[in-house]
Amino acid sequence: MRPSAKAEVNRRKFAAAKSKVRQAHVSLLGDGGVRKWSLPIITGAPATAPLQKRLALPQGELAQIWDGHSGVRYLAVMELRTGALRGNHYHLRKHEWVYLISGELTLTVLNRSSGEQDNVRLMPGDLAAIHPGIAHVYKVMKRGYAIEFSPQAFDSEDTFKLPLL
Repeated sequence: MRPSAKAEVNRRKFAAAKSKVRQAHVSLLGDGGVRKWSLPIITGAPATAPLQKRLALPQGELAQIWDGHSGVRYLAVMELRTGALRGNHYHLRKHEWVYLISGELTLTVLNRSSGEQDNVRLMPGDLAAIHPGIAHVYKVMKRGYAIEFSPQAFDSEDTFKLPLL
């Protein structure tokens, strides 16, 4: 394949993957205080691809979930046990990101200002962003693991209980 033709094929693959990310993006609550993406699965190692993606490689999957300008100052692995609730709180300063590795969750969120509440199902490969001030709780529907991360360091004084479930 000529270099220019190959570049065009890669450009089209990138545009299709980027479109999938846009289509999979779900805004919860009217103000967009919570967002969810289903990261596209891309086979092989393309020359161009969206920053957040899942690469299906011969040696195993590589999920690229963060490539931002701000660093990650908090990182945790969560074990998810069926039927358990995690959260039932909000933060005033912390932006929280959660990537579901395995299992299944229902994320319930509440905008404390407007009173608007919403639920979304998270499946393996989904990434959710929760803005400060949004109350949230995860209900584990199927056992698994998730990664929680934030550009803010953990501060126990920035966690305020608010039972949603």
